[in-house]
Amino acid sequence: MNRLGVITGLASEADCLSEIPVDRRPLVESAGASPEGARRVARALLSRGCTGLLSFGTAGGLDPGLGPGALVLAEAVVAPDGGRFATDAAWRDRLRAALSGEADMAVATLAGSGHAVSTPAAKRRLRETTGAAAVDMESLGVAEVAAQADVPFLALRAVADPAARAIPPWVMKAVLEDGGIDPMAIIRPLLVRPWTVWALIGLARENGRALAALRRVASRAGAGFGLA
Repeated sequence: MNRLGVITGLASEADCLSEIPVDRRPLVESAGASPEGARRVARALLSRGCTGLLSFGTAGGLDPGLGPGALVLAEAVVAPDGGRFATDAAWRDRLRAALSGEADMAVATLAGSGHAVSTPAAKRRLRETTGAAAVDMESLGVAEVAAQADVPFLALRAVADPAARAIPPWVMKAVLEDGGIDPMAIIRPLLVRPWTVWALIGLARENGRALAALRRVASRAGAGFGLA
């Protein structure tokens, strides 16, 4: 019997799986928005008997046509050195069919990054060099572990910050190793630069749309997300 392991960056992304009844919920671990963390928790899930790995969570938009909440079902993940890790085609097709009513979903390439791609200019350059539609910090690590273990891999991401959105550099520093958020790491910079609160409000609104899309997907995709 196949057992799905889900890797997210943040605890809030993992919480989206609460839409699935607890007795049918896949195993899930949060990596703390870190490629190395993603490798670590992916290996842990395999050691617990998982036979397929899904990278699930939010992403930064690179394609200007993708707005907040748009879904990216990855056909491949591209590494900074140009290496590519294809997702499992049969699994991808089954999940795509299960989500056929999602109008705002692209089957496209994801870029893997070891750091936050936080400015529109950096996003534009990454789009030009990779052709990717979105970028995240966990999918590449999960893809590497899945390839080494020869188990099926898939990535499904919702755009949180679109291509034109800049992320304040201190935001990512608030992410803890377990995927939680240190509130003081957000409050302290606001006390020094209170005008940046408007950017933070916009980012929070867009992230909320992405999380809503992930919760909707979890309720529609079912416990195995199409893993056969």
